[in-house]
This record gives sequence, structure tokens and C-alpha cells, in this order.
Amino acid sequence: MASQEDSAVNQAGKILSVCWNAGALAASYYDIDQLELYAVQQAIEPRPQYVLLRDLVQRYRPLYYVITGPACFLEDCREVLGVPAAVANQPAPSDSVDQGGSNASQPSNVKIVEYTAQSQAQARGRLLAHKLAGMPPESSERECRTFLESIVPFEQELLVTSVGNLLLLLDTVGDTLSPAQLVTRINLVTPSTQLVIDGLTYEALQIFDASRHPSGFKCGTDTRGLSVYSLFNKCSSKNGEEWLSRLMTQPIRDRAELQHRHDTVQWLLANVRYANQFDQCLKHLTNVGLLYRKLLQGTARNLDWKMLKKNLYYLYSLCKLCALTLGDAQVAGTVVQELGQYTRSPTNALKHVLYTIDKCLDLEKGDEENKVTIRAGLDPAVDRLREQYDGLREVVLESSRLGLETLQLDMANICVTYLPSFGFVISTQVDEQLQRSGIFQHESFDLVFQADNTAYFQISLCKQLNDEFGQMVASMIEHELAVQTRLTTFVGTKFPEVMGVFKLAGKLDALLSFATVAKMHRYVRPIVCDGAKVLQIQGGRHVVLEHRRAYRANDTCVGETNHHLVNVIAADTSVGKTTYLKEVAIICYLAHVGSFVPAAYAKIPLLDSIYTRLDHPESIFSGRSSFMSELYQMASLLQNATASSLVLIDEFGKGTNYLEGKSLLIASIEHLLKRGHSAPITFVTTKFTGIERFLPTVHRHLLVRVHRTPTDRQSRSSTRTSDTLDVTSDDPADPTERLKATYQLAFRAVAFAVMKYHQAAGGQAPATESVQALMESTPITRVPEQCLEISHPPPSRAVQQQHNRHANDDVTGDGT
Repeated sequence: MASQEDSAVNQAGKILSVCWNAGALAASYYDIDQLELYAVQQAIEPRPQYVLLRDLVQRYRPLYYVITGPACFLEDCREVLGVPAAVANQPAPSDSVDQGGSNASQPSNVKIVEYTAQSQAQARGRLLAHKLAGMPPESSERECRTFLESIVPFEQELLVTSVGNLLLLLDTVGDTLSPAQLVTRINLVTPSTQLVIDGLTYEALQIFDASRHPSGFKCGTDTRGLSVYSLFNKCSSKNGEEWLSRLMTQPIRDRAELQHRHDTVQWLLANVRYANQFDQCLKHLTNVGLLYRKLLQGTARNLDWKMLKKNLYYLYSLCKLCALTLGDAQVAGTVVQELGQYTRSPTNALKHVLYTIDKCLDLEKGDEENKVTIRAGLDPAVDRLREQYDGLREVVLESSRLGLETLQLDMANICVTYLPSFGFVISTQVDEQLQRSGIFQHESFDLVFQADNTAYFQISLCKQLNDEFGQMVASMIEHELAVQTRLTTFVGTKFPEVMGVFKLAGKLDALLSFATVAKMHRYVRPIVCDGAKVLQIQGGRHVVLEHRRAYRANDTCVGETNHHLVNVIAADTSVGKTTYLKEVAIICYLAHVGSFVPAAYAKIPLLDSIYTRLDHPESIFSGRSSFMSELYQMASLLQNATASSLVLIDEFGKGTNYLEGKSLLIASIEHLLKRGHSAPITFVTTKFTGIERFLPTVHRHLLVRVHRTPTDRQSRSSTRTSDTLDVTSDDPADPTERLKATYQLAFRAVAFAVMKYHQAAGGQAPATESVQALMESTPITRVPEQCLEISHPPPSRAVQQQHNRHANDDVTGDGT
């Protein structure tokens, strides 16, 4: 198991630890790139919906899971996490916490920890024993707890268990890094500030365009093709791309943070000259976390130190550029202001680390020797040994010069160095010239080993010098390693602060990408209102489709001049219903990630979730039919949608017959209307153009718009054949025809059942008793309801208008 955990940590990604019990969930995850741990505060999480858990899995796409909870939760994790059924195999009570995930049949990327008082105490003790930057080295347990309680709320038992189990896992990843080095910082995340969007909604809106093959063999393949992410990805650095992905996978409902992002984008749009200068610094930044991990592991080469210095230099230059803007009053409350103010800090870690690296390491000479080299003048003992060492290297080089020139090799590519395992060696790059020179067959040059396109040779003088001066060179290397260790320790104490500035730079790069797209495509800043259920969009456009073909802008108005929280659009032809729903959803989504939106004007409510029933990728591995998948989506939508949600329903019920589909859709709409003013902002599209006859159109929160095309309907009906079962036809206008169609549909269902019985019985006709029993047991869908609808037609338009006038008089009379 340790090897699996090692491989997980060595990859770029996250490790997620979840703890659930009695309807509450807490989680934590470790960011491998940033070397930071994030604790997600405890929240109510009823089963079997697991809205928060599904959202965490969708957001972070973990490489490894640590699962803690009772048996029912472990069983549910099979479906939620998408892992095999072996996850439900709970370990024996005698197993320890570390052995809880050692089941041979368990998936390699899952560790199960039994939820007991013993495991809770062990996780709590591990958290209290953790040392973070800023804590005194000899602090007592009480002092450690006081410091940690300022970060992690210890009264949340599930959260403490989750974080402790994650730290216990990190203890097993190897001996090269200590847990204190692996976890440089603990951050607290509040679920109440996150906007909930499920994975199917991300796919339907083409946020990342994760393609799914119908058979399921390519399930989860992230193509990042034509998508919202690809259109917005104008970042200059890999760090910026990671932050853009983080912002777009983690939409928020924190109004202060959204204003912070919108203010930054607006300032960048107004100061293009500074934005271009920022871009010149940002494009030189790479993954600082990976470089730091190499330093801690002792595998950093001279090139790694050089890359670290380059990153710190351009990061410091970016901060100095931002400091030049502090005189602008409009820069207040932006990321630019945060970076600019950092340069004025007396404990500027960037400046201190840059100065220390430059003072300690001679990176240019290290390039020549292909090793980390201590700068002259730093340590007199090292300088004396270095002088002798350089003299010996020169002796070896001059002794081999004649033979190398005879082989017609370029002396500029020849280097003499000392390797602890072999002593003095002559190294050169392996190329065609070296192959033609015949040095591999020359008797004076012995090939020691070959690696990384570099060949290492020895001559007889090298072996003599190894015997005479080996101890001296080993002493020099020991002194240099001691200096490197002190330097690495110093960089480690400053790294959390450096990483904080590096994260701000990545965030600035992502917001600069937002500003670039907004300027290119004429986006506007949305007005995000808290508390008011107002959704007003003028000239809204679809982010993706407007780049593919001509697109007509649409207007949306909910709550500004009306109370129509539930909007139904019925059309029997393709008039762009689905595209309109996606347009509204993407505009609301972009407003909650901090971007400007494709519209002429947008006023967006502060949402807590976006639920959709748009489409569902079919797969033979899901074990569900298309209609069953629709029902699951609708059930989740109706159960979890709140008054602050946005709900989009597209052609629900088309996966079954006409009457059942329409009945389910009408019942769903009526369920939402019963919530009154607490209903979510809902948009429904359907092909059932007669749906307005079965809905309370006089309801103050309902608006129904119907678009009919009689010619198209007649042309379709003329092409139908009489020997097929029609389950998608529209309602006939004549009541008699409607009644006839209802009974005809029911009896055709019975006929098809009889035919299936006939085929199953080997071609024999069913007995009379079997047919009679079949007739009695076959459900005739909505026949009584349809007859009542026909015999009690809805009131005429004049009667409805009179009813509306009376309702308005009543409202005016009581003053509401």
C-alpha cells in the first residue's frame, strides 16, 4: 500500500479524506503541488443524496481517498465515488487504523478507516502532534493546540478525524520528507461559500467538455476541446492555467470575494499597459511547489536552484510593478493591491530568499561543472578545499587534452568532475561526433558509466588522484552539503510565505485571462445582488455558440417587474429552447466564478446551487435506462433545490410515452409552484404544447409561453404509419378524438404485451384466462384522468380574465 500512496503523492493532484456519521460530513484534502492541506468544515449531509460529497469529488478529482464512517456510508461510497464494490468491505474490528485499508480486494486508491472511539482519538492525537510554520520548535501540547485551534475548529469531531486520518496517511509516504515538510500550511474552507453544481451540469454546459463514449470505455476522458474553459484560457503560465481551472471548478457565493474578483478584472481592463507588463512577468513562472519538493528530497540539481531563483526574481518583479499602481484609488480591493503592498513588508520573504541564494550559490559555475557549487568567499574552509580541487581538475584536463584532440573532440564540451562513487571522471555529451571519434574503443579512456546522454570516462591519472586526494575531496563535498542543508532549511522556513505570493500571482494570471476575454468579446460586469430574487439579462449570448455561427441575443427578466419564478416554454419544433437554457445557466455560472458575462446588461442573484435536467450521457455500465436517468436527475433536483437555486429542466418526460411524460412534468411543475415565493428560479422547456391547459396559468409565480407550428404538425402526422405504436403524438384538438386516442393507446399497450407473451410461449396463443388476467393487471395510463379532463374542459379566456380581475381586486383591497 505504501507504494501506491507514494505514487499518488508523486503525481500532480489531490488526496481527499472524508468522514461521515449521523447525517453530517467533514472533509479535508491535500494539494500535492502546493504542499498545503485544506479542511472543509463540518456540514449537514443527508443520505443517500450526498450533495456536498458529490460536489467535492467533482471539484477536486482526487487521486486517492481516505474514507471514514459507518457501514452504510461505506456502501454508499461505491456509487458516489465510482469505485468497485470492494470499498464496502469494512475491516475487522481488530484491525488498526493504519491497517484498515489493507484489504487485498480493496481498490488501490482507497483507504478505509473504521469509525471508532479509538480511531478518533488516534486521529486527534496526530493532528495535535503536527508542527506548522510559525509554531515554536519546543512548544508544549497545550501551546500546539492553542495555535491549531486558531486554524481548525476542534469542536467539530468529524473534521478533526478527517484531518488526522489524512496526516496519518501522509506519514506513510516515505522517509525522504517529514510530515511537517509535506504540509506547510492548513487552510479552512467553508461549504456555505461554495456554489453547488453537479458533474452532469458541468458536462451539459460544456464547461470543460469532458467527453463520454456511449459504451463507457472512455468515461471521464477530459478532452478540453471546444468548451468554456478553452475559450477563457488565455493564461501566460502553467500556474495561471491551474488557477483558472480552480476558479472554474469552484464557483462561489461569497459576495465579498466575487466583488474582489470583479474589481480586479475591471481594473485590468482599464489599465491595459500595466496588464501587458504583468503578462511579461507571469509567463516566466513555473511550478514552485515541485521545485521545493526536490530541494527537500535532496534531489535538486543546479538547474532546479536556477529555476527557483528565476521564479522568485520574476515574482518579485511582478510585486514591484504592482507597487507602482498603489497611488491609483481604483486599485483598492484588488489582487494587484495585495501584491503591491507585499513589497512594503519589512519581512519580505521573496527578497530575503533571493539574496540568500545569490550569496550562497554560484549558479553560473554550477552550469559548467554540472553540480551545485558554493560561491567563493562564503566559507573559508570550503574555499581552501575548492582551490586544491580546481587545481586537480586542471591537471586531469591537461593530461587528457592531447588524447582528446587526437580524437578530434571539441574541448569546450569536455568537463572534469568528481563523483563520490567513482572519483575523478571526464564527462562529455554523447553525440555523433563522439561516436565517430572511437573513444569507446580507445585503450587510454575507460568508460565508467553512461546516463542522461552523458558519458563518463577515466584515465590512469584519475585513479592515482583518487587514491591520493580522495579524502580531501570527500571533506570538501561534506562541507558543501552542510551549506546546502542550511540553505534548504532557510528556504523551507520562508516557503509558506513565498507560496502565498505565488498563489496570488496565479490568481492574477487567471483574472487577467478573464479580462482578456471580456475585452475581446464585449462582456459586461454583472451586478450580483444578495437577498433579492432578481434575474435580469439583456442581450444575453451563448459563450460557445456565438463563435460558431450567427447567434441572436435573448432577454430574460425574472423578479424585476414580475413574480414569475417558474417559466415554462412550450414549442413543438426546434426554436433554440435548450440553447436558451444553457445560455442563462452559463451567464449565472460565470458571474459566480468572478468573470464578466456575455450580455449587454446582467443582474444576477446570489445563488447557492444550479441544478439542471438537460441531458444525460448513456452508458451500458450505468445500469439505468435513459428514462431512469432522467428520473434520478429530477428526483435530485426536486429534493435539493432551495429558494436560492437556479433550476433548468429541458424536455423532461420525452423518454417515456406521451401521457406519462406529460403527467410527470406537470406534477413536477406543480410541486415547485406549491413552494410559493420559496420556489427556485426555474426555466422549463417542453414539446407538450398543450401543457398550458393542465397548469394553473393564473398562478402569480407561473408564466407559460407556447409556440405552435400547425403546418409542421400536419406534415409530421401525414407521414405516420398505422402499424407503429405512437407514443409521441400531440394532443388532438377535438375532445372525441382525444378520448379515442387515449383508449387506443391503452389497448395497444395490452396488444403489445399479448404479443410478447405469445413469443415467450413458443408461438402458442395465450389462453382466455391469461388474456383476461393480463387485461385486468395492465395499467391503462391516465385514462380516468384524461376522461375527466375532456369532460371538464378548462375555463375560457374570458372567464380566466374575469378571475384575474377579481384576484387583483382582492390583492388591492387587503393592501398586499
